[in-house]
Amino acid sequence: MTHTTIPTNDIKKSNSTKAKELQQRTQGLMMFLGALADGLETISGKGADATCFSSGQMVGLAHPIQHTERSIDATLIAVRNEMQKMGIDWPFDSDYHHQHAPANNESTIDLPFKNCVVRCTLFRYGFPQGKSLCQTKHGLFCGLFERISGIPADLDIVHPGENACLLRLKIHSTGQN
Repeated sequence: MTHTTIPTNDIKKSNSTKAKELQQRTQGLMMFLGALADGLETISGKGADATCFSSGQMVGLAHPIQHTERSIDATLIAVRNEMQKMGIDWPFDSDYHHQHAPANNESTIDLPFKNCVVRCTLFRYGFPQGKSLCQTKHGLFCGLFERISGIPADLDIVHPGENACLLRLKIHSTGQN
């Protein structure tokens, strides 16, 4: 019996090709969902934002986590790690955040979100940002945030952009910094 060795570069190339194909299929599905959601929202004159946010949030709240966090910074890192475990690459700059003074028992933190497959898909096909697909992902983020920290939160778009989005995380009823 002869053994064939495959050079390491071929293995990396093979995995990279599979990942790229998966990403392209995912982006194609998201383009379809974006077109479908945009069309339905346009025809009905109603958005599905609240429903999509809630469904994403329910997924985040139901996601099993290993441990909870007390500090906001540690929670943000844990949310990013949990999303990566779920296969969602949605990098944000947790070191950049600009924290606003608390008002109405809420703290707000601005976070720039970089490479987002939802934003890229919507921008590529000319669909507006901030609608149902964005809200589903925002709900997932907030559900994970609440699951890890025990504190409810909302995520709003401050500035949608071609290369990144600036989002504002509203953290409800905190006494933490």
